[in-house]
Amino acid sequence: MIPGLTPSGVAVFCVAALALAMMPGPNVVFLVTTSLTRGPRAAWRSAIGVETATLLFAVATAAGLGVIIATSAVLFQLLKWVGVGYLIWLGIRSLRLRTDAQGQTEPPDESWPRAYARGFLLGVANPKVILFFLAFLPQFVDPAHPVWPQLLALGVVFAVIGLLCDLFYCLAAGGVGRAVGRRVSGGRMLRRAPALAYFGLAAWAATTQQHPA
Repeated sequence: MIPGLTPSGVAVFCVAALALAMMPGPNVVFLVTTSLTRGPRAAWRSAIGVETATLLFAVATAAGLGVIIATSAVLFQLLKWVGVGYLIWLGIRSLRLRTDAQGQTEPPDESWPRAYARGFLLGVANPKVILFFLAFLPQFVDPAHPVWPQLLALGVVFAVIGLLCDLFYCLAAGGVGRAVGRRVSGGRMLRRAPALAYFGLAAWAATTQQHPA
């Protein structure tokens, strides 16, 4: 056990992290949409990319970079608008997917690296994750011991819990997608759903509070 972290404290953190990870947010919407339109396998790969970004933010937080981003309005805005632009691009791209004679979406062949990169880019383009870490993780840290190993360990635990929750959503959405996709009307709905989801996320990201400072 890392000095400063106790089994009971880590258990409480895990319960809180699970509750937070299960709350639908931008990443969940992205992964559910991916699972509905490209299948659970592609969504799993994107989920690993998303949580890799979470690990990156955990390392940055532990190293003190989180304070820089939290206090730099310019850097925060840059990351924010990169994320907005990426979501809009995903929405436009989803509208341009080809369809076959049965009205089913024909997604492009998506390799492991491509699916992983989509998830990673979305995760990195969400700077509020590092702000969340700055607000949430210190509550479970003992300042009488070295802080950065505790922050890093809790960040890794949060990413693992997040990945498990992501996989659950991917599997659940994949089952729904298979059932709905058997109907032509359902196929048309699945073709339009990704664009609506991506544009909605872009609007949400663009209209949220610009910077906590």
